[in-house]
Amino acid sequence: MLVNEEQLETLPESASPLSPDRSLHVVRRLRRAFLSICRCGDAVFSPYRLTTEQYSLMLAVHRTPGIRQTEISDQIFAEPNTVTAMVTLLEKRGILRRKPSPTDGRVRLLYLTSHGQTVMKRLSEDWKPMRVLLRDAFAGDAGHQALEILDRVYAEMQGERERLLGKTSPSQSMEPESIEAEFDAAHPADRPSA
Repeated sequence: MLVNEEQLETLPESASPLSPDRSLHVVRRLRRAFLSICRCGDAVFSPYRLTTEQYSLMLAVHRTPGIRQTEISDQIFAEPNTVTAMVTLLEKRGILRRKPSPTDGRVRLLYLTSHGQTVMKRLSEDWKPMRVLLRDAFAGDAGHQALEILDRVYAEMQGERERLLGKTSPSQSMEPESIEAEFDAAHPADRPSA
């Protein structure tokens, strides 16, 4: 069960004694943490003219040589169009190569080139201190509990998204008047008095 929004707006002072931003909303805290990791990664990878997302894609290919391009999206949590653009760029730079699947010519399988493997080795070495920082941040019982909470948030939000997409119909109007009327009908007590 999800916590209601008022409970998420502010956390009790004891929840984060190290944070000066105790009143930050949970979603903003998650975004801030995620962006700080990506920005740190971008700083590490910028000498190679690569981004954190591109490193994630390369790492997925390194771990699973011959992975289908369509499977990368789920592994690195990126949109298919973004994956296609990254693969195209990395292929032009000689880091990745696409090969047709031997069983289905429509499917493209991804591999690191020998140059890509060399770059991957350097990137992994350069990223190692960040892995240590993250491992230390999530060490111990509190770290494991935080990871479990993140997994639960992911699962619950995915379920809620599927529920919402299932109930949304293309015929629903997005006109401001329609949205206001729908809100007023659902929340009559919140309607401004004349």
